Amino acid sequence: MKKGIVSLFLLTALVLAGPLLRAEAKKAKVTSIKEKSPVLARFDNEVITAEDYKAALETLPPQLQWAVHQNKDLRVKFLDNIIKKRMLVKTAKAKGIKEDQTMKRKISQFRDELILDRYLKGELKNVRVTDKEVQEYYQNHREEFKTEKRIRARHILVKDKAQAQKILKELQKGADFAQLAKKYSVDKATASKGGELGFFTQKDMVKPFSDVAFSLKPGQLSPVVKTPFGYHIIQVEEVKPAEQKSFNDVKAKIKSQLLKEKQQEAFNRLMAQIEKKWKVETYPDRLDQIFKEKASTLK
Repeated sequence: MKKGIVSLFLLTALVLAGPLLRAEAKKAKVTSIKEKSPVLARFDNEVITAEDYKAALETLPPQLQWAVHQNKDLRVKFLDNIIKKRMLVKTAKAKGIKEDQTMKRKISQFRDELILDRYLKGELKNVRVTDKEVQEYYQNHREEFKTEKRIRARHILVKDKAQAQKILKELQKGADFAQLAKKYSVDKATASKGGELGFFTQKDMVKPFSDVAFSLKPGQLSPVVKTPFGYHIIQVEEVKPAEQKSFNDVKAKIKSQLLKEKQQEAFNRLMAQIEKKWKVETYPDRLDQIFKEKASTLK
C-alpha cells in the first residue's frame, strides 16, 4: 500500500473519530494526564498523550491498525495527523464554531452507540460454539460444502449461422481461437480477451450453451450452438470437477456462522424480555409528514 494513500485514510479516520477524542480530552485535567500517560506532543496549552494516541489508533479498521504497527514512518505520520486535527479543532473554536443542536444530537447518538456496544458485548460474551457443534453441523449439511463442477472456456459469438460455420471450419484447420474471437466475436466484453469467459458452473450460462460446453473435454471445439444471443463456437480450456470441501477447510466459516446465529437468538431473547417492561405506542401515520418535509428540502 502506498504511504500517501494510507496517510489519507488515517487523516480521514481521525476526523471521523473527532467526537470520541474530544470526549476523552475533557475527562481529566492536563496535569493528571501528564502523570499517568507519556506526553507525545504539545502545542500552546494542548497536550497529546500516549493514551490519546492509543484511543485514536483503536478507531481505525484492523488493517490500518496493522499497517501503523508495522511501519515506523506511519507511526510518526499518525501522530502528526492527530496534531493537525487538534490544531484544526482549536482554530475552529477560536473562530467561534460551537456545538449546535445538530452536533449535540450526533454526539448523543454516538454516545448511545458506544453504550449499546458495551452493553451487548457484556450480555452476549458467554455465547459460545463448541467444536462438537461445528462437527455436527458439517456432518448434517455436507451438501452445503460441495463445489459444483466448473469449466473455463472461451467462445466466439456471431449473429449469422453461415458465418459461424465458416469460422468453425477455420478453427478445425488450426486457426488460432483467440485471434478469430478478437476479429469476429460480437461479444465485446470477451472479444478483446480472445473470447475468454473464465470459470463458470452449468447454471451460470443459458441452457443450450451450458449443455454443450459441459459435454466437451479440454481443448475440444463445439459445433455451432444457437442461443437467444446468436451463434456460438465454444472451446473448453480447463475442467474442475465437483468436490467435497474438507472439514478443516470450512471449520472456521461454520463456527462464525453458528456464533452469529446463537448471538442473534440470544439478542432476540434479551429484546423480548426488555420489551415486556414498557408499553410502546407508535403513530406510523405521522411518518408521512416527516418525509414530506424531507422532500421539500431536497427540491
